[in-house]
Amino acid sequence: MTTIGDVQERLTEVRPPGGPRHVLELGMVRGLDLRDGVVTIRFAPGSMPPPLVSAVKMEMERAVGALEGIVRVEVQTEQAGAGAAGGPAAPQQAPIPGVRDIIAVASAKGGVGKSTVAVNLALALQGEKRRVGLLDSDVYGPSLPLMLGVQDRPQMSEGKRIIPLEKYGLQLMSMGFFLDDSSPVIWRGPMVMGLVRQFLKDVEWHDLDLLVIDLPPGTGDAQLTLVQLVPLAGGVIVTTPQDVALLDVQRGVAMFQQVNTPILGVVENMSFYVCPQCGKKEDIFGEGGGKRLGDFFSVPLLGQIPLMPAVRESGDAGKPIVIAEPQHPVSAVFRRVAQGVLDEIEAARQPAPRIIG
Repeated sequence: MTTIGDVQERLTEVRPPGGPRHVLELGMVRGLDLRDGVVTIRFAPGSMPPPLVSAVKMEMERAVGALEGIVRVEVQTEQAGAGAAGGPAAPQQAPIPGVRDIIAVASAKGGVGKSTVAVNLALALQGEKRRVGLLDSDVYGPSLPLMLGVQDRPQMSEGKRIIPLEKYGLQLMSMGFFLDDSSPVIWRGPMVMGLVRQFLKDVEWHDLDLLVIDLPPGTGDAQLTLVQLVPLAGGVIVTTPQDVALLDVQRGVAMFQQVNTPILGVVENMSFYVCPQCGKKEDIFGEGGGKRLGDFFSVPLLGQIPLMPAVRESGDAGKPIVIAEPQHPVSAVFRRVAQGVLDEIEAARQPAPRIIG
């Protein structure tokens, strides 16, 4: 026979998107009752956004409802009290000298082409007459040096600040600039977040309109801490059609919402394939996922990037497609994505209209 202990054990499987701890550890379950096969859960989500509240409730219903003898699961949502803190305090945010706006590019998991999108987005933003920098914050798997064909090492200024490298007009910083074949990480002492903090605070960015941060894949503590360190103008979430299961991509949304950062939009990469011989379009990974995701969270679908060899080949050659083939249809999509990002940032700056009653 199912017991309250069994219910508690199942609830340890339920983790809100964007965090490693389950709902019991977070104190979100304020009460449990089990009578005649009906489980009642008192759920206190705190300041969690409504779409995520609904998703976590569904996950609790699924996990507990699978137990033997359970006929119904009722999740009663409790509002946070007036004095509730709504979660742990975020690290103190501080602007980056020499940078006007910061954009973070994130993905819920690796392998979706996030870095390809970040690099081409940065170049497309520069094409819109903006001064742009690009920070590759993936300490363990930096890809910026390869994708932009940069092999030099940054120098230090007289003030002991790191001078970013430049390529194609972009100001660049990456852990990959400090690595060689014989040493995986040349700075052995500091922890990973210490390195990232140094990139954020000790790089001498010069008069940038926009700094694009290519976040590491995933949405764990390191990524959340990073986006908490600096004030962001917004976040861009990269997905692929097969990655649009709600509870998967929600993690990226939750990460930005936890630090009150607007989501500028979704970019669907590898959306479809066009046969170079016959021109037939194939939706290899399904279709419409990015649109459904954007609609669910009320954020725009900024663009759909097709799966084309030219995108990979140009990145491997160190000359991204926006630079290598500016007239290519994919380059045009990246330019539309860039314009959409700029439009969303500008819209966020506008004051809310006054309502005169």
